[in-house]
Amino acid sequence: MALDKQGEFKIVGKDIEESEKIYRRSMTYWQDAVRRFRANRVNMFFFTLLAVLVFFSIFGPYLNKYDYRVMNPEYQFKFGLEAIKNGHYFGTDEFGRDVFTRTWEGGRISLSIAMVVVILEGIIGTIYGGVAGFFGGKIDFVMMRIVEIFMAIPSMIYIILLMVALGPGIHTIIIAMGFTRWMIMAMIVRGEVLKLKEQEYVMASIVLGGSPLWIILKHLIPNAMGQIIVRLTMDIPVAIFTEAFLSFIGIGVPAPMASWGSLANDGYNLLARGPHLFAVPAILISLTTLSFNVVGDGLRDALDPKLRT
Repeated sequence: MALDKQGEFKIVGKDIEESEKIYRRSMTYWQDAVRRFRANRVNMFFFTLLAVLVFFSIFGPYLNKYDYRVMNPEYQFKFGLEAIKNGHYFGTDEFGRDVFTRTWEGGRISLSIAMVVVILEGIIGTIYGGVAGFFGGKIDFVMMRIVEIFMAIPSMIYIILLMVALGPGIHTIIIAMGFTRWMIMAMIVRGEVLKLKEQEYVMASIVLGGSPLWIILKHLIPNAMGQIIVRLTMDIPVAIFTEAFLSFIGIGVPAPMASWGSLANDGYNLLARGPHLFAVPAILISLTTLSFNVVGDGLRDALDPKLRT
């Protein structure tokens, strides 16, 4: 509408060129999620910090000449210029072992355990929850009651009992944590599948004769992947902290291997003589946990279609 010379409204019609202009290029769901995640500076800062921690955990043990198991009594509790000049960037422990190498070797073990545990949790929980949500009825009822029975007892009790029964070690930690942390994931996936299976494309696939396995893997799980990824990202710091706690109380990674939890335990026992032995792993655990939590929150917001702009 516009005003003519007499001051009356007149119809001017559609501006075809203006209506056909493309103001923003077309994006897929995942491209838009990445764009929104990168637009948040806090997310990118902690994502970069996390990338740096992962980089040093992978390559840090090779950045100096010392092995994390080699003892050198001449450098016990050295944490000054003398130690730094000899390549001990974080000083040495009570046995003269290089703290820098042991710290990043411990980071490699802690992150590896957390990643494997989260992968196991994702596989078991996704399959279990997908099957329960898709079939529903009595199958869903029985499967969910089993989950609720297991969840009635805190998972830490199961983990400690398995650790005591199987003995300390990396494989035992992975088994104990991986097979006790999938239940919440199963309930999340079940809830998503219950909503998705009522969609038209799922019902069309059922009518056309698609097998339950095909429908779950092809339609339901991919469309619930946003929630799954967010949950797995948020569970990584929980797995790191759980491993650190187990190592801190002495039933985690056995010596001479190192994890951030075992290093913090060793440093705590020698806090008066070498405070750096406790401070370094404690700070790294805190930074890694904080980074994963912030990145997980950012992914949750970026993958939420309701917040799409």
